[in-house]
Amino acid sequence: MANYKTKIIFAFILFTTFIAPSVASASVLPTIRQNLDESVNRLIEARNSDDANILSEQNNVIHRKKVISDVLALSLQEIISVRNRLNSINIEKESPSWTIREIILQWISSEEKYFAEIRIRLDSTLSLDEVKALAREMQNHRNENFNTNLTNALDFIFILRTLRLTDIAANRWNKINANLQRIERAGLIRTNTFAPQMSEAKERIDEAQALVNKSFDFIKNIYLPTQEESLSPLVIEIGKNDAVIETEQKPPSIRELCEAAMDNLKLGYDEFVQISTSVRRLLRIP
Repeated sequence: MANYKTKIIFAFILFTTFIAPSVASASVLPTIRQNLDESVNRLIEARNSDDANILSEQNNVIHRKKVISDVLALSLQEIISVRNRLNSINIEKESPSWTIREIILQWISSEEKYFAEIRIRLDSTLSLDEVKALAREMQNHRNENFNTNLTNALDFIFILRTLRLTDIAANRWNKINANLQRIERAGLIRTNTFAPQMSEAKERIDEAQALVNKSFDFIKNIYLPTQEESLSPLVIEIGKNDAVIETEQKPPSIRELCEAAMDNLKLGYDEFVQISTSVRRLLRIP
């Protein structure tokens, strides 16, 4: 009997110890986009300083070509990073996520072709005016096309990772709940001793699931639009004369929804840690 109880206790500790770090480490999605747009704009914009005026036209061309080359390298680095992340995530074939990933990968391929064409033009003999025009074209491309598509792709990756963490948390809840029931049946703790904490954890995980599902609806509406009504919510407000007024409210961004989901997951894991600490104390485990 003692050996059986020991196995139960060990199983419970196994599923409730060192569980929070997995959420904390994924709460921030690392990205090479940080402050990049400002750097790109500084690189691309024409230099009208006194130093630039001193440069000969030939040196000016060389200098500006180097600037454009740097932007090309940064842009390629961004899309390669996105492709590597997408390829590292296991996605069910023929699912909406699979379709979205294929759309993003096709966009990446088209960007690579575009940048290759820019590279060919850049390596050719160009006048100063032609180099300036090429620089402006690159800047416009990033501002009007590239940045939006890149943001959507990064948001999609963030959603997939948050979905995975939410599934892990739900699975962890089920295992902890099963272990608690086993400990209760063994008479080691009273029935429903931790029901409030488990209920709170379940509520937090369910809320995280709802938030990330909403974020997925948003990204799906971007890549796989339908004829359904807009996802923008209507908020009911009470006017001065108690008249009901419907006003459109700007919905939270995908990033905000995922971050809110992560916050809920962390709170859910906090409940698991508290349960683990309490079980150790009740069972006098050092």
